Order: sequence, then C-alpha cells, then structure tokens
Amino acid sequence: MKKRTTCILIGITTALFALGLGAWWLAGLTPSWYAPVEPDDPAAIAIGQTAEYRLVEEFQKIRPPDDVWRLRIPEDAINAWLATRLPQWLDGQGMSWPDGLGTPQVHIAPSGIVIGVPNSSVGGRMTTLRLKPKIVGNQLHCAVSAGVGRLPIPIAIVGIDVELDESSNSEDPLRYLQKLLNGHSIDALIPLVDRRIVTIQAVDLENESMIVKAATSLTKP
Repeated sequence: MKKRTTCILIGITTALFALGLGAWWLAGLTPSWYAPVEPDDPAAIAIGQTAEYRLVEEFQKIRPPDDVWRLRIPEDAINAWLATRLPQWLDGQGMSWPDGLGTPQVHIAPSGIVIGVPNSSVGGRMTTLRLKPKIVGNQLHCAVSAGVGRLPIPIAIVGIDVELDESSNSEDPLRYLQKLLNGHSIDALIPLVDRRIVTIQAVDLENESMIVKAATSLTKP
C-alpha cells in the first residue's frame, strides 16, 4: 500500500513538473512575426510618415453624406509607425513609453489583431493582447484575450495597465483603449476638427491588413 501511494505521488509530481515546464516553454516563445525595425531606419520612417499622413487625409476628406468609403491599413505600415512615430506621438500627449516595455508590434489575421510587446515584468517575455473588433449599433466592441508568449493567461495579470487620472481628456485615445481593455464598448464615432463626424461602420480583418468601412456626416447618426 505504501509503495502504491509513493508511486501515485511520484506520478502526480512528474505530471505537475511536465505541465509547469510546458507552460514555461510556451511563455518563452516569441511570435515569428515579431521583428521591429530600428527607430532610425530611413525606409521605416518614410512608411510610418506616409501611413500617418494618408490616414489623416482620408479621414479629413470632404465627402457626400451617403458616401461609404473604405480604407485598407496594412500591418507593415502600422508596425513602421509604432517603431518610428509612436514615441513622438506620446510626447505630444505629454506621455512617454513605459519603462520595461519594448517596441510594440501588431499581427493582423481574420481571427483578430494581436499586439505583442516584450515586457520586463514577466522576465522580458512577450506579452500579447488579441483584439477582435466588432461594430454593433454604432458601438465598437472588442473581445480581448491575453497571453505571455503562446501561453494564454487572464488579462488581469498581463502586467500592462492603462491608468489615467480623472482629469485627463475624456476623448483621449488612451482612455478609449482603457475602456476597451476593461470590456466596455465605445462610440464608433470620430469627431473631426470642423465638427463633422466619421462613423465607423465595420472593421474587417484579413491576413496582414484590416479594412475600415466608414461614412462622414455633419451630425451624429
């Protein structure tokens, strides 16, 4: 009986050790698509700037109220912007990229948008967020899941938290991000400086790109 009990305990211990080792291995894996460029890379700077200017241009265009327009955004343009333009954008918001986080990158697939960033709070491993956007009734909803490497984990312990004080601008893009990560929906409406409104009607995901479907009007729909 004692021998049998010992064998059972050894079996359980071995199984737990194997599970822990497997989890540790999965957590240490870096996605094959994660390959950020240097922030001073001339080609990446040009791509990032062009992507930013085109996005602003498309949103600011004067369009007929019934005109539904589409904008394809490739992930390589997003990643070039993240590597070369994000620090300047944050500086313009009076913020800086958090210490301990590396350069963020995205990978787009029909199953969702994955954001990956090396995170020193989890031993330098890759923290990932998977977002699946959906527009329902002029509201943007996002199904959110998280992981370290390829190991799924609860989003509450990811180690990336967008914290804003109550005095910050209610239309700050980071506040919108905070709401989405906390499971809330936000208006799928983008106000322009001339009081026009861009209504996002759909966000379609393809391999390595997303397509934004929108309409521009003078008032809220």
